[in-house]
Amino acid sequence: MKRFWDPGISQTILFVVGVFTFVVASFRTLVIGGLEGLYSNYWLFMVSFGCIIWLRYLRQRQKEADMRAEDARKAETSKAARKPGKAAGKPKKRK
Repeated sequence: MKRFWDPGISQTILFVVGVFTFVVASFRTLVIGGLEGLYSNYWLFMVSFGCIIWLRYLRQRQKEADMRAEDARKAETSKAARKPGKAAGKPKKRK
């Protein structure tokens, strides 16, 4: 099944939502002032924090998938570069 959008767009949206909610929460905290402003906008800070943590998690998963694909590609190229008549791990006999 084809995706509606590229996976990169979801990461961009998460980043934008995280930054936007942080800016709004900071502005509202400064407008209200004091700890009362911080208490009333705590949920916005947590939404921002959650978006950024989720974004980091998705980037880490993508990085791990890229590393696995690179390892598989390296294994495939080393397998193809080997001579067909020779055994791969057969030790030589000593005299």
